[in-house]
Amino acid sequence: MKKSKLIRLQDVVMGAITVSSLFLLLNVSGVYATGATDEVTVTIPESCSLTSTVTTAHTATVENGVYNDSIGETSISAFCNDSEGFSVYAVGYTNDEYGNNTMKPNTIAASNAITTGLATSGDTSNWAMKLTSASENFALTNDFGSFHVIPDTYTKVATYPSNTTSVSGVQVKSTYAVYASQTQPADSYTGKVKYTIVHPANTNAPITPVATMQNMDSSVCTSSPKYVVDNRDDHIYTIQRLLDGECWMMDNLDLGRTDLTTDLTSDNTNLATTISAATFNGWKVSSGSNTYDAGEFIPLTTSNTSNGLDADPVSGITYGTLYNYYAASAGTVSGSSNNRNAQYDICPAGWRLPYGGNYGEIKGIYGEYNSYSLMRAPIAQNGVQFALVGHFNTGAPIDQGKYGYYWSSGVKDYENTKMYNFLHIATNYLYTNFSSNRGEGGAIRCRLKKTISDISYMQDFYNISSNDKATVIDSMKEGVSYSLIDNRDNKAYTIAKLKDGNVWMIENLDLGRTNLTTDLTYKNTNLSNNITAATFNSWRKESGESTYDAGEYIPLTTSNSSDGLDADSVSGTPYGTLYNYYAASAGTVSGSSNSSNAQFDICPAGWRLPTGNTSGELGVLYTKYGSEELFRASFADNGAQFAFAGNFDSGVPRYQGDNSYYWSSSRDSSTNMTNLFMVNSYGSASFSSDRRYGYAIRCLVKKLY
Repeated sequence: MKKSKLIRLQDVVMGAITVSSLFLLLNVSGVYATGATDEVTVTIPESCSLTSTVTTAHTATVENGVYNDSIGETSISAFCNDSEGFSVYAVGYTNDEYGNNTMKPNTIAASNAITTGLATSGDTSNWAMKLTSASENFALTNDFGSFHVIPDTYTKVATYPSNTTSVSGVQVKSTYAVYASQTQPADSYTGKVKYTIVHPANTNAPITPVATMQNMDSSVCTSSPKYVVDNRDDHIYTIQRLLDGECWMMDNLDLGRTDLTTDLTSDNTNLATTISAATFNGWKVSSGSNTYDAGEFIPLTTSNTSNGLDADPVSGITYGTLYNYYAASAGTVSGSSNNRNAQYDICPAGWRLPYGGNYGEIKGIYGEYNSYSLMRAPIAQNGVQFALVGHFNTGAPIDQGKYGYYWSSGVKDYENTKMYNFLHIATNYLYTNFSSNRGEGGAIRCRLKKTISDISYMQDFYNISSNDKATVIDSMKEGVSYSLIDNRDNKAYTIAKLKDGNVWMIENLDLGRTNLTTDLTYKNTNLSNNITAATFNSWRKESGESTYDAGEYIPLTTSNSSDGLDADSVSGTPYGTLYNYYAASAGTVSGSSNSSNAQFDICPAGWRLPTGNTSGELGVLYTKYGSEELFRASFADNGAQFAFAGNFDSGVPRYQGDNSYYWSSSRDSSTNMTNLFMVNSYGSASFSSDRRYGYAIRCLVKKLY
């Protein structure tokens, strides 16, 4: 008979149920029983938020010379389960600017704004804030228990210490005071204060952005990192001007991580239509389905990434959010047979997706940094900090820490379902012209759009990309003129977007009035060959010789014009210089039997002669203005200010002040080109003249083909 043994069964934990220890007498064959353990781990993440309830509206009618306090009351409630406590920070804030602590007037000059301060009398108007009724252990800081100036950077106003038990219901109340001096103009004034919860309690103050991303001035962006806020969700991003000279987000877009309460419109997003907040929020998914017909995006967290991280271990930047292309393009590129570039996207207004492919913008960056390591390195190490953010396809996010996929605005040639990735980066290599199916999810880095204020030279319309050219033209407002410099002779010209939607010089070309010291090349002139400065200077004449085979031009002055003036008496526009067609076409249309249109000319690079005839650009523009009077009138009087510059033939200039002729690029016959002809009561955009004559030139920006 086998010997019995006394066995102690160890505790078995099953979920939350514990089976007590028992002592049983068992008949065993020399074998001890073993236990099994089920362990359940519950993680409660830290969660902190602020809510506010306006109990009394912050509105008041203020008499001049009177101090008003306790204007309205808002209860600010905090929820935070961080055992190390939390703090509340405040900063002056308007819809377009953080750190603005003035009360802005609605209609009168900004110089009359009411500044922050504690005045109760005198000649200076002020406004101030105060916090009261801090509950439990919620302590006010920095004297905000009394009326205090509105901070222009994030400043701690209250704190809740660590190792306290309550995580909700702590509360503070805000109120405001205003003093209006005797000289303060009547108007409606608005000021705002933004409150932010920060935890743990000993965490440093949050960053105060220097501007809002939407339509920010490009001067905000420098070679040092700056912080700006996306006003759609108050997310703060780092921006910097990189070695390619352009302004970039240095973080990945993270729109949608928190549900939006503001619709996406053309005022806050790079799109022309409106996407409701509810529609956009509905695109958030936990796993992708590789669809071309619906928006999908997945914010990356430690719980859904393949490497269990939410930030790149090298650059330190957070991964952000992955978007399929329907979402990235704000729903404007959809379907499996779409072969268009993306004109719109979910970048903030004033920003856009970069363009990709073999000549994409990443080439410009990579060419400057010339280092894979620097492309991934953090800003502190002079890097561009592209994270290995991975992607998603049919399922949850994958390949975090292995690869980085970044969307561009460019469709891959002949592949309707694919868009170029702006960048495909891995642990040891980098592609700048990779492509992915539009159903996949990739990251987004936005680039600041160029505007007319970002360019200085006429030739910049040649040097910038087609995407940038489009945004520069789009930024120009009808009825507003701008000044740019022709870098061939440093002459400034006035330009404008006219009624046909094209951008024109609204002065006559005057190249050659002074001797050039710079050769004409394709980089500065609309030509493919080179013309030396000496050759071009030699074309300047005092009287025309009526030739097809040599350049001739005559700058108009008070001493050689038939009316003794050098500017149009109606528009005030200078007459400029008259050119025969050999000179106008930069020597490319010559001889008496040439029947070709002018492909090249002496307009600045990026500009060209307009097409002629009734249906050409000169004809369309002329029709838009509707009369000779408006076409000649000054721009300030809603005109196009085409000056009556006259012409020359075989002799000195003539008919200045009486009529005008402007060259086009369109031929009429072997010896004639069409031009715009105007006299006081008659005009024609299909007039035809011999190429030997000398006429004026107006250039327009080349169309985007």
